[in-house]
Amino acid sequence: MESSELKKTPLNQMHRKLGAKMMDFAGWDMPVWYTSILEEHKAVRTHAGIFDVSDMGRVWVTGKGAGAFLDKMLTKPPQSLPIGGAQLCLLCFENGGILDDLWVYRVETDKYLIVWNAAKIESKRQWLDKWAGKNPDFRIDDVSAKTVMLAVQGPSVAKLECLKTIADLPRFGHKEAVIGGIKVYAARTGYTGEDGFEIIADIADTVRLWELFTKAGVKPCGLGCRDMLRLEAGMMLCGQDMDSNTNPFEASLGWLVNMEGSDFIGKKALIEIKQKGIKRKLIGFEIQGREIARNGYKIFKSGKEVGVVTSGGNSPMLNKNVGFGYVPVEMADINTSIDIMIRNKPVPAKIVNKKFYKRGG
Repeated sequence: MESSELKKTPLNQMHRKLGAKMMDFAGWDMPVWYTSILEEHKAVRTHAGIFDVSDMGRVWVTGKGAGAFLDKMLTKPPQSLPIGGAQLCLLCFENGGILDDLWVYRVETDKYLIVWNAAKIESKRQWLDKWAGKNPDFRIDDVSAKTVMLAVQGPSVAKLECLKTIADLPRFGHKEAVIGGIKVYAARTGYTGEDGFEIIADIADTVRLWELFTKAGVKPCGLGCRDMLRLEAGMMLCGQDMDSNTNPFEASLGWLVNMEGSDFIGKKALIEIKQKGIKRKLIGFEIQGREIARNGYKIFKSGKEVGVVTSGGNSPMLNKNVGFGYVPVEMADINTSIDIMIRNKPVPAKIVNKKFYKRGG
């Protein structure tokens, strides 16, 4: 897609001014890196980095029936959350396939915020509208085009003077706050495996908020290091590591499904899938060498093709090349030896825990 046809965040000109290498990500013109992927990765793992994540969707669901509606739509009931609580959960199709993984925040008794991934935003909104019906007793308000969203991530973030008004938030906590004179909605969440905050502000405050952090020494970071960070931390990317043809149990996301809770969309199918058992499973692997596996590469066992790689890359923290992929359940045990076909050559690899890096570990 031509860059002129891509959607742009409110910070697009800022990224270009900083010399960012840009790319098409889910139909958005987004920065891959500014200085280098390794420098930006190091900044997040050792101090602090800032990401423009305004391509992600931000949707408010409010009103008397908001909680009941979201209980029906999501795999974990948001009505079970305390006010000020948040959880990661899934949006599934009737057959149990995954539409998206998302965060839901309970702001007030009948007020919720959903933050979902950039891919297929229109499809997800249409999915909500379809199930909401014609005269719902709640309102769905997509504020993505009216706001900006930044992620400030790294071990030093809570010590930054500019973030002192939200430093008291517990993990997954969220609240309205003022940062540098700017009204924001902030949550202690992220997608890097480090401490951090995700901050939503009015579009008019975009540049001022960005510069507040960069002037405080927070390094601008792009999608390149973000992908590396999430892979190291064992975090999956929807649309790549799981999709509509994947159920939560195959993707090792059963912990995001409350089978004892409300009758959410897809629950009936997932009960049946769980009873029958899954045939394949997402695994983590380490390459026994210097080669890097990429999405779509084939996985072999004893000379026979048995699976496929979904994500792969280098882990600077481990100095190893790692990745995710699907293999038959009977071959998914830790320490199982496999081969990955890289440039028409079988390269040895070993199945390991998917959480390659753990903060403080």
